[in-house]
Amino acid sequence: MRPGPTARAALVLASFLVLFVLVDRLSGPGRADHGTASGTTESRTTTASTRAPTGATGTSATTRPPATGVPTTTTPPSGSTLRPTKGVTVQVLNGVFVAGLANRVATQVRAEGYQVVAANTALGNYPVSRVYYTSGHRADAEAFRERFPAFQVVAPAPSNLSRQVDLHAVIGQNYPGV
Repeated sequence: MRPGPTARAALVLASFLVLFVLVDRLSGPGRADHGTASGTTESRTTTASTRAPTGATGTSATTRPPATGVPTTTTPPSGSTLRPTKGVTVQVLNGVFVAGLANRVATQVRAEGYQVVAANTALGNYPVSRVYYTSGHRADAEAFRERFPAFQVVAPAPSNLSRQVDLHAVIGQNYPGV
C-alpha cells in the first residue's frame, strides 16, 4: 500500500525538521548546552523542562562586543540598577535559521550571568527578537531586554511554553549580525 500525498508531505516536513535540528546542534561552540527543546511556530514554541533554583545575587550589565564586533549589551542608564541575572533560567531559540546562532547568543547570555538551559532552533521566521517570560519574571524579562536591546518585544509566555524556564529568548531577523 502506497502512502497518499498528505502522508508523503508530512514525511518530507519531518525530515527537514530533523535536518534543521541536527545542523543547529552540530554547528557552533557549546554543543553540550543543547537541551531537548525546539519551537514549532511563533505561538507554538516548546521548551526544555530543566529548572534551576533562583538566587538573590547577580552581576551588573557591561558592554561586551561579541566576535562580530557588534555590541549586544548595554550599560544601564546612570543611577539605574538592573535585576540580578544569577539563577534566572533562559532558553535561547534561533528563529532565523542561521546555523549556530542560538549557540553564539547563548554564550553571550551566559556571559551576562544567566543560566542557559537550552539553545535550539525555533521553527518559523521571526522578524523581531523577543523574550517571553513566565509568571513572576516580567522584571527579569525587562532587565534582559535592557542588557540585550535587540530583544524588542517582551511578552508573557504563551501557554504552550514550559513554565519550568523563566525566560524564552527567540532570536529574530533584527538581531545584530544576522
